[in-house]
Amino acid sequence: MGGRKWTDEELVLLEELTEKYPLETVARRLNRTKEAVFLKRQRIGMGGYMANTDMLTRNTVSKILGIENRTLQYWERKGLKSYRKRPYVMYRQEDIIKYMREHPEDWNAARVTDDTMFMRYDWYKEKRKTDISHKYNWTQAEVRRMQHLRHEGYSIREIAEMMNRSESSIKYKLYRRSNNGST
Repeated sequence: MGGRKWTDEELVLLEELTEKYPLETVARRLNRTKEAVFLKRQRIGMGGYMANTDMLTRNTVSKILGIENRTLQYWERKGLKSYRKRPYVMYRQEDIIKYMREHPEDWNAARVTDDTMFMRYDWYKEKRKTDISHKYNWTQAEVRRMQHLRHEGYSIREIAEMMNRSESSIKYKLYRRSNNGST
């Protein structure tokens, strides 16, 4: 148990690099093993790459919002900015918040698992109240009516208004039915 002693210069550089780069890059630049860099970070209480940025991975965002990864890919096509930090796809928190504020029909606040990053916004609190109050199970008659309205050419927004459901609920139900035929 004993490698090279860390110099003060290396510790300063470790802190600077950790804010910008993943573990492998930091280790290479310091000419240290990944294990040595990881342990030193742990011992001095320094977080890793993602802990020091406002960036979130696609997987983390999908878990927080209670949505699928493919939904985030769809949001990217609609304008959500993403950043490639191999092997990750990352999003800035402010970009996620901006997208959610501008596209409330694309997500359901009742499905958000961790709302600490959103609770300071009044628009989120209102949407959460609305989405939670409209959360009830679909009946077979509602599913048939939704399918009929869609077949007749009504938009998802129009169907949501007619059925007193959120647009995200209509989209989710239509997608689930078209992919596996279940309710």
